[in-house]
Amino acid sequence: MENPRMESPRIDSHAAVRVLLVDDDPDGANSTAMLLRHFGAEAHAICDPRLVCDEARSFDPDLMLIDFSMPHLDGCAVAKQLRGTEQFGATPLVVVSGHTDPEHRALCIAAGFDKYLVKPVPLEILMRLVDEVRRAKAIAAERRVRSSDDVQYDNASAEVASE
Repeated sequence: MENPRMESPRIDSHAAVRVLLVDDDPDGANSTAMLLRHFGAEAHAICDPRLVCDEARSFDPDLMLIDFSMPHLDGCAVAKQLRGTEQFGATPLVVVSGHTDPEHRALCIAAGFDKYLVKPVPLEILMRLVDEVRRAKAIAAERRVRSSDDVQYDNASAEVASE
């Protein structure tokens, strides 16, 4: 009998997604980071929510997964800090919580989170989320290249027209 293996698509290394995990549980944060690295993401875990802004500035993540219940600062306070900066105003923020009630979801969305995931997050959901960010990052890079090509083309047209 064959040994069924769970197959997940690898993240395209040309558009590697940088994921910052924030969780006061070091085992959970580090194991999730290790799993993400296995599938091609660049992942960094921190366990003290007070360090998020500084760590995020140096790591420059494409996606942040943030625990809701942490000492010192809860996930909502962290999201508000991040959304208050120009650098992370549009970075996808995903709360990961053990709370399933609508009140917690509403608090998190109001604080600036884009998505609400309930622990434990299935691998398929996590990989789908990272792949969505990877695709968005690749599309943005393609647009920048096209925009750059358009500018070069316009400059070439201007030179030809002036001759």
